[in-house]
Amino acid sequence: MYSNSEIHDFILDNIQKIVVPEELVKLELSLSRFELLALMLAEKYQTTTMGNLAQGMSVPMSTATGIVDRLVKKGLLKRDRSEEDRRVVTVTLTGDGRDLIENLKEHFYYFIDKARGFLTGEEFETALELVRKVVLGFQKSKTDFDEKPFSERRSIKIE
Repeated sequence: MYSNSEIHDFILDNIQKIVVPEELVKLELSLSRFELLALMLAEKYQTTTMGNLAQGMSVPMSTATGIVDRLVKKGLLKRDRSEEDRRVVTVTLTGDGRDLIENLKEHFYYFIDKARGFLTGEEFETALELVRKVVLGFQKSKTDFDEKPFSERRSIKIE
């Protein structure tokens, strides 16, 4: 059984290989992790509101606004006003933003295929189930900071 200290050291020694693999470094992305997350959420939901984007990134609206400002300046996102309610700002990917996300997805799929290459089918499925179980476990329990899990956060709909 590994101690918490040993697990911490192992993760710290190897986190760069998982979070920012060498192949992604070669892409020379000039994006912060929150900018990348905003792009991925915009791609997932096609058109999303600033409020939903902020909630999805777990950041205040002011922070999300700054992130979107930078991505608009880089030509990766565009802002529009909702036709139903002009107070609501929507965000969508531009063509360049969509191309960037597709490129990143190709790299992500490469890493998944690479993992499938050195794990048996059963090991791969077990690994996915374990990651899923850990994520769901964190969503169900309160954190040390007494934050509510994402699904329990209050959302106010503007009508």
